[in-house]
Amino acid sequence: MTTPGRLAQMARTQTQRILLDEAAEATSAEVRDAQLRVQQVDQALDHNRAQQDKQAKYSACYPPAEGKEDERAELAEAGLRLEREHQYASALLAAALIAHESVTRERAWLDRPAIGTGEPMPVALLFPFAKKIVDAPGYTITVLRPNSDSPDPFWHETYNGTVSRTRARSILTAWSRQEQTYVLRDAHGRLYVAAPALRIELVPTDIALPHSEGDALRAALAVYGFSAYDGGEGGFTSLAVSLTQEASEEETYEGPHFLISSGEHADRPASQHDDVWGASLYDEQGEYVTTLDGASAGSTLAEDCAHIAGAVAQVARRAFREETVDFARSVGKDALAKD
Repeated sequence: MTTPGRLAQMARTQTQRILLDEAAEATSAEVRDAQLRVQQVDQALDHNRAQQDKQAKYSACYPPAEGKEDERAELAEAGLRLEREHQYASALLAAALIAHESVTRERAWLDRPAIGTGEPMPVALLFPFAKKIVDAPGYTITVLRPNSDSPDPFWHETYNGTVSRTRARSILTAWSRQEQTYVLRDAHGRLYVAAPALRIELVPTDIALPHSEGDALRAALAVYGFSAYDGGEGGFTSLAVSLTQEASEEETYEGPHFLISSGEHADRPASQHDDVWGASLYDEQGEYVTTLDGASAGSTLAEDCAHIAGAVAQVARRAFREETVDFARSVGKDALAKD
């Protein structure tokens, strides 16, 4: 990399560090607030349940009194509201924990020590290429191409990011099948692709990859008992969620389901979540039905995830009630027919 290129990279790294420090502080505060909220709702729930148990225990010992039934109904209704609030607070906390851990990992990646001394390192040609050679938990990836619009003869960076072991294997396998392309490895485990108009460097790390925005949403949905599966095509990524709790991936697409994404993505690092989730409902034939109202503008990732998870659960409860009513009506009709 040229000296101007190195200076530019240093400036980008410093800016990233500042942004990640701010994000770490914000997500840490959000985790503390969410933990306090869960604790407060827990206490309110315990108090409500104690009151309901006390009324139920001694109700048979007293004569009927005006207003007692209303009081019991109000307590029961308050209990249901608190249970819903507890689910929301728990979903918020689950997503906030993922968001904070993700920022912590991103900082660790940024601060990871450089491999080697910077001196030339012998490389070995990997032919035939074998996936098992790609064995680190994750890699930083840098893509270089020639400077076509500049007198500078050196290569310039066109992409820089982090990838999982699975993604690294996929990239290297694809390039190993191209003509006039070589996959190489040095003594530090760094992997390279050398093609006529492209260079790729993959640097291994033992640091776990940052969580994605989708991981935070999965954590929030899990509080309500829903699973989410990766979907999308053509560069568009999303999460698929069934209206049936604990549905398998195959069962998800066989019935009514949501496709959820932030803009056109659901797999960016959690810190890059810059647009609220959009959740669209499709029927078992894959036909569009409706789109849920999103979280308010300016919501944090955790707030956005908790909002959508709660909205999905609400639609699922309504669908279950309607299905139950239809079933009961059909049973009633069958009984009348038999009579």
